Amino acid sequence: MKDDEVRARFDGRGRVELIPGLSTAAKLGRIEDIAHALGYQRLAIENLGRAGTRLVYERDDGPQARRRAELTIARLSEGGPLLPAIEPPPPPPPSAPPPAPAQAPPRQRSRPLAAPPPPPALFPPRPSRSPGPPSVPSNAPTS
Repeated sequence: MKDDEVRARFDGRGRVELIPGLSTAAKLGRIEDIAHALGYQRLAIENLGRAGTRLVYERDDGPQARRRAELTIARLSEGGPLLPAIEPPPPPPPSAPPPAPAQAPPRQRSRPLAAPPPPPALFPPRPSRSPGPPSVPSNAPTS
């Protein structure tokens, strides 16, 4: 299989199977490089006997693989080479979320002010004496 035939098979599907026939290790390595550049990872290699091998690839949806595939497609659309001279740098990490605005602590519901309770009594209250009948002096004449 030529590079263009291999590249055409990696069209964004989730799973790709290739049967390149009897291939050398160099040709299988080249297919592996093309798959990697287009965001795929090898899932299995099956020996078919005289027919050669079957290569099964699965799309890698990780951020680095997606970025690598985007760069490869952009390079091809500009007429550049299929494989880059060097591995592209990984995508930048996601930016930190903006800081939350400072919030005042939640206000507590205000309660109407009540009269404070009386202080505890240190001494029990004395019983009050009510005026009783007038007392009669003992040396007063009795009638």
